[in-house]
Amino acid sequence: MNWLRKKIDENRTFFKVLAAAIGCNLILIGLLAAVSVSVKDITVTVNGQTAQYKTIRNTVSDMLRGWDVTLDEEDVVKPGMNAALKDGTDVKIDLFEVRKETVTEAIDFKSKTEYTSDLMEGETKVTTEGVKGEDKVTYEITYLGGIVQTRKEIARETVSKPVTEVIAEGTAVSYDGVKYSRMITVVATGYTHTGNRTATGTYPHRGTMAVDRGVIPMGSYGYVPGYGAVHAEDTGGAIKGNRIDLFFETRGQAVSWGRRTVDLYIK
Repeated sequence: MNWLRKKIDENRTFFKVLAAAIGCNLILIGLLAAVSVSVKDITVTVNGQTAQYKTIRNTVSDMLRGWDVTLDEEDVVKPGMNAALKDGTDVKIDLFEVRKETVTEAIDFKSKTEYTSDLMEGETKVTTEGVKGEDKVTYEITYLGGIVQTRKEIARETVSKPVTEVIAEGTAVSYDGVKYSRMITVVATGYTHTGNRTATGTYPHRGTMAVDRGVIPMGSYGYVPGYGAVHAEDTGGAIKGNRIDLFFETRGQAVSWGRRTVDLYIK
């Protein structure tokens, strides 16, 4: 790293950075005062910091060599290294730098809903508070003239993992003064005796309900308005999703019921 860059990295002001160079030029000016050497008043700005001074150098490159300063290829000099120096010349030097920066960044937590019959439908409760996590992230940052050009993540380490927020949502409902764990809307079809036992080994009877096990667990008790109390004892090949079969003692009753959409209250 060149002399000028080291001075800047040590957080010295630009005026101190150029102090030695100015001193050298003043000495030269004094020594050469006897001869007709052109002394120019110029302005130099490095990474936005500006100083004015005198020089006997004829070009920008001569001036930098006089300071024993070597710039990198990525550094930008205006009006150019070979530009002639004269009174009032403004020289702007933007230094290219690469730095690494490590910071901590928050990680947002996720939320999930869990359904519970401990709460009435429409009620919610946070059972686990969400907590943000934290990552330690290292970036490689390039600067030109002190201004950020690129910012690239080069390393990431998890310091703490986020804690998922859990929200309980109530499913319990009340019907006719009785509390049920949930209510679902189903298509209910009437059926009657076939001579076969149910999937649980019982003979079907009033209140026997055939269900899809994936929707209503076998053995569940419930209530269907217009039919009465039900018990999940059977299954059926055509019963998929929100469909149930309700047993009737006679074919006429089953036909009369037919197929209808009803609310099923499950305990």
